[in-house]
Amino acid sequence: MMKLPDFLNRHTWHYSWRHADALRVMMLSLCVVVGTLSGAAAVLMHEVAKHCRHFCGWVVEHSGAAAEWVAPALPALGIFLCILFMEIFFRHKRYEISLWPAIREARHPGKKIHRYHTFCHILTSGVAVGMGISAGMEAPSALTGSAIGDWLGRKLHLSAESCTLLLCAGASAGIAAIFNAPLTGALFACEVLLSSSSAVLLIPLLIAAAAGAVVSQLCHLPVNFPSIDYTWKMGNLWIYAVIGLASGACAAMVIRCAVMVSRTSAKLPGGRWMRGLLGASLLYVAFLLLPALAGQGFNFIASLLSNHIEELPAGMLPFSTAGNPALLILMLLVLALLKPVVSTCSTAAGGDGGMFAPSLVTGCFLGGFFYLTLQQLNVTTIPALNCMAAGMAGMLAGVMHAPLTGMFLIAEMLSGYGLFVPLMVVVALATFTSKLFSGNNLYFAVTNSQRTAQQPPALPPTLDDQEMTKVGDLADRNYYTLSQMDSFRNMIKTLMRSRQSVFPVLDDDGRLIGMVSERHLRPFILDTRLYDQLIVDDFMGPIPPVLPDTATVGDAARIFDQTNADVIAISHNGRFLGILSKAHLLENYRQLLVQHDLF
Repeated sequence: MMKLPDFLNRHTWHYSWRHADALRVMMLSLCVVVGTLSGAAAVLMHEVAKHCRHFCGWVVEHSGAAAEWVAPALPALGIFLCILFMEIFFRHKRYEISLWPAIREARHPGKKIHRYHTFCHILTSGVAVGMGISAGMEAPSALTGSAIGDWLGRKLHLSAESCTLLLCAGASAGIAAIFNAPLTGALFACEVLLSSSSAVLLIPLLIAAAAGAVVSQLCHLPVNFPSIDYTWKMGNLWIYAVIGLASGACAAMVIRCAVMVSRTSAKLPGGRWMRGLLGASLLYVAFLLLPALAGQGFNFIASLLSNHIEELPAGMLPFSTAGNPALLILMLLVLALLKPVVSTCSTAAGGDGGMFAPSLVTGCFLGGFFYLTLQQLNVTTIPALNCMAAGMAGMLAGVMHAPLTGMFLIAEMLSGYGLFVPLMVVVALATFTSKLFSGNNLYFAVTNSQRTAQQPPALPPTLDDQEMTKVGDLADRNYYTLSQMDSFRNMIKTLMRSRQSVFPVLDDDGRLIGMVSERHLRPFILDTRLYDQLIVDDFMGPIPPVLPDTATVGDAARIFDQTNADVIAISHNGRFLGILSKAHLLENYRQLLVQHDLF
């Protein structure tokens, strides 16, 4: 198993970023590696989807007169292929397709992401999306990149902070490769995966996202959308505000719909096959009536952004009359309302995909609806492209509760940097409205709905919950320890290669018998004659307060108040486990504060 050099392995990323250039360069290099691998995984996923689309096109082409009946059945085939894969390789396990494992590991490190996430979604998501389910490959791509980063960090035995960084770097690269939007990828990781972030984290995340985008460009992944060549007028600002509010309300509906579908599918008897059969039947009817609901929908976005709304396929419903604007407006409204429902049913039935692309498509339909409505009312003149760009940014920001991600994705995809001011209004109002009606973003809401009454919710903890945190979860276990008979020379060597100010002294059974402080050693460091004459026992002080690892943070706080001790020793079944300092308690409460948003 690969291991880092000792001088690198002993430092946490947070410390080394400021003080160790060697580890800083190494982490940036690892981010490039993770970004490249994640970008390559996204490319492979696209290749699988492309071949599946070619197969579907061949089938439809050779179906003759029955083509309109055969095409809506192909997504069902993709769902059943995914279920077959799960039954063969994950019969008695849960095959997670949500981005939740990456979010959970990024915010609460400890429960690693399963290794199968590094490669399985390339096949399952590529097949399902390529066969035409109503979902996108962005979430599977981000989850694959996260798993690659987490796996590499654990393989190299990096600290928890470094593993989290590589995990987020992989997710950034996955998103960046899909859209060729590196800044969006980095912001997505900061807003969705991390509970808090700093400007320093953007440097490695941007490097990883850039690596993913470079791989995407080298492999010529298709990202073909028209550019915005019109900025905005002050008199139209109220329209962007209305679109922002409508997008937020629609995003809240999407989140509630996803929760309802998740709860309903969990209660269905018969396992995966029954859920797949029921979901595939519903999707067949939906795609037969409205083919524009099928697939990722990026081709429909391109048609709408090019102002070719009449090119949307009408299916069995009478929406194909291009000369009737009222029918086009009605069709766009129906598509905007049904697209999220169909997308959540696609994933609940067993298809592997995410809500990133469906959110963009829904926002585009919503923006087209506003554009045509305003055009018929002769209220004002505003380009269709601007309305649809605002709808896409608002829907993505509202569903993910990630305003910067929504704003910069549109700016990078459509070169809409001249729309920054109205897009700021749109994403701010959309995020606020969505939070007002839904509380949590899509991932937290669905995960909470899947938990039983006996399980704790995945919500940020309260102050009372924080006081009940176990000290064993907060204690620093990476401490150098000494033996009672170690020489002064060995103590000096240990002091020189560590950042500790105190050194626990253990007996042969691993029990704490004393503590040596750095200040006890300092007066004798320059006298080399004493290096082989003195031993640890000559410097050892009394044992600090000791708590079992099952004690709570509240117990630790009371001991610090009563004894004025600098540290508390943590034990497990009488054996030394780690050290808890006041800094650990402050960091614990800081995490609580950053997890509670004002808006």
